[in-house]
Amino acid sequence: MLVLFMKGKRDKFLKKSKESITEALKSRDMLLGSVTKSIEDLDKTINLLAERLEDWYGVYFPELLEVDKLKFSNAVLLIDRDNFDTKELSTLFGQNKATELSKKSETSMGVKLPAADVAECQSLAQSIVHLGKLRDRFETYQKTLALELCPNLSEVGGPEVAAKLVSHVGSISKLALLPASAIQVIGAEKALFKHLKNKRIPPPKHGIIFQHARISASPKKVRGKIARTLANKLCLAAKADAFTKNQIGKKLHEDFDARYAQIMAQYKKQKKK
Repeated sequence: MLVLFMKGKRDKFLKKSKESITEALKSRDMLLGSVTKSIEDLDKTINLLAERLEDWYGVYFPELLEVDKLKFSNAVLLIDRDNFDTKELSTLFGQNKATELSKKSETSMGVKLPAADVAECQSLAQSIVHLGKLRDRFETYQKTLALELCPNLSEVGGPEVAAKLVSHVGSISKLALLPASAIQVIGAEKALFKHLKNKRIPPPKHGIIFQHARISASPKKVRGKIARTLANKLCLAAKADAFTKNQIGKKLHEDFDARYAQIMAQYKKQKKK
């Protein structure tokens, strides 16, 4: 009897667990987290491969210097030192830089590689360009998902920041349960733990939300105040997205903009003094 009772209990427990897992998998939050992490992985892959391409192509044409990895890869596909097409390259860099590169190709310190070697180098460049297009596609999909699943968060912080916050904690409901102070430093856990171990190290003022234009483009002295204000609005937005489903994003955005203007006005006033 006891064995049958325990077996019945176990079966009920397994059934309940299975239903919970199935319900969790139905959540589209997981899709948002997956696509956000895929974009981050693509960024790392593109940067790593582009660094290898720069080293490799530097043997052939070291004068080609470009900070943007994808633009560099596209240039590798267009440039032929023996038959330099300035017109085609100007669509990528502009006429002045294209003409400059054309002149440099004539006196380049690079080695004249066989066509087969250049072709292999261009094959890597082509792969990087394809990865860049895939990243752009995922970014569009990420924005669509963010606007669908967390419209208030997307309105206040922007779809990219909203998606990264949700991806970092796992779901919108988990994010909604966090206080504003925790949302403010999501993504800066290492810096926070260092502060907790050693109080002489100042605590982080922001984590993922630093990517918001209002914070990253502001003077360092006021970033903490702006980050606190934004975190408060994001906290309210997350609760609305997870529980009430009320569309309060526009009002929160307006309140944030008003507070931002006030902080900047105070900063400029103090700076003049």
